[in-house]
Amino acid sequence: MLSLNRRQFLAAASATAVTSMSTPSAFASANDELRVVVIGLNGIGRTHLNGFPEVSGVRVVGACDVDSAVLGKRAEEFQKKFNRKLKTYNDMRQVFDDPDVDAVVLAVPNHWHGLGTVWGCQAGKDVYTEKPCSHNIWEAGQMEKAAKKYDRIVQVGIQRRSFTHLKDFFQEIQQGVLGKVKQVKGVYLTRRNSIGRPDAALQPPATVDHNQWCGPAPTKLERANYHYDWHWFWEYGNAELGNNGPHILDLCRWSIGAEEFPTAVTSVGGRYVWDDNGQTPNTHLLRYEYAQAPITFEIRDLPTATGKKDTCKHMGLSYGIVVEGEEATYVGFDTGKVIDPQGKTIREIKGTTGPDGGRQLHRENFVKAVRSRKTSDLNCDVRTGHLSTALCHLGNISHKVSDTISLKSLPERTQEQPLVNEAVGRMQSHLAANGVDVASAHVQLGKTLQIDPKTETFPQDEKANGLLKREYRAPFIVPENV
Repeated sequence: MLSLNRRQFLAAASATAVTSMSTPSAFASANDELRVVVIGLNGIGRTHLNGFPEVSGVRVVGACDVDSAVLGKRAEEFQKKFNRKLKTYNDMRQVFDDPDVDAVVLAVPNHWHGLGTVWGCQAGKDVYTEKPCSHNIWEAGQMEKAAKKYDRIVQVGIQRRSFTHLKDFFQEIQQGVLGKVKQVKGVYLTRRNSIGRPDAALQPPATVDHNQWCGPAPTKLERANYHYDWHWFWEYGNAELGNNGPHILDLCRWSIGAEEFPTAVTSVGGRYVWDDNGQTPNTHLLRYEYAQAPITFEIRDLPTATGKKDTCKHMGLSYGIVVEGEEATYVGFDTGKVIDPQGKTIREIKGTTGPDGGRQLHRENFVKAVRSRKTSDLNCDVRTGHLSTALCHLGNISHKVSDTISLKSLPERTQEQPLVNEAVGRMQSHLAANGVDVASAHVQLGKTLQIDPKTETFPQDEKANGLLKREYRAPFIVPENV
């Protein structure tokens, strides 16, 4: 048990906070048992439930989910595997009110990351928040303020930050091992399917507290696959760009040492082939302007061609980054290789990645920082997670303030941006292979938005600035004063 007095309360929470949380501040010394609750038990949450008990000195004491069926199943699985019964909660506020909890893991949908983190900090809990850091740019700032105000350790689940071999090699890139970097390219080329267009009114599963699930967002239901397809609706998710983009764009930004917002962003994209309810692009091109080098990102959720069940590749990658230097190029993801101008491999970049896609190393890093009480010990604190997640938000904002133009005219419209123009050619060919009539189809050409990295806003563009923050549904409101 923790040695400090658990009745030492935090200062009163903000008047705008809606929970009743008045919980002791939790600190853990090297000899204490850290008591953790995992909130959100589908997908990655399930891996956290199995992974955190393997970290020395950690005891997973509870699990929380708004779906009673999922909650019951995970609790049963946990008891069978670890021979321990979990305390169960169906509302995260119950977790935050529990004085016998030191830290929480938020593996909840994107629209809950900001408020869940703020509430956790106000309740004196340390927080591991899954990617993306936030649902919008403004609330990430509130998360950062809450972590600082309440002296909380907050880790963002962009776990490759815990790969020391990448950290070391990226320092070499910044010191010139590839020569001057000309560009960085990220790719996420996967294959997904249409989510359909239900012709009858949808109801949430009987086991789900839909009001709690929606939280800050509207309660309208437009998806048949309740527990995943929310990614493709703006009120809850952030498109494929915000789903897997944080991992890729973090590597892009990290590789060149870009530690602030870019100075401009451009988006090109659309949703093709599928006749469904989804709102977000399944084909997306982005460009970000940095002093170090421009970053481009290509997303394709369609197969290589109609009828295929494969995924596209670029330089051998379905997902990862390409750092092109004047003397050599790095190609990789968890690991990678350096190739010379003729494409010959001249060096392998390898290292320890640990189990669960690197998450176990990241969990261990989180626990280390909780024990030291030093945010500087974190490999991905709120600020780091925010800078990478913000690239996703910036790209989506450009997409939302776009013009609809002819897909055929796109090369002409992007000819002044060679890197985008090159990717446009691949995009048109890919869509044509999937049965899209390039001559008659349309595309969303996002406005090239100028960004002030210091204020993290768009000078002279009020429409874009209006998308830095969302409308919150009472009482699930991220407070102005955390």
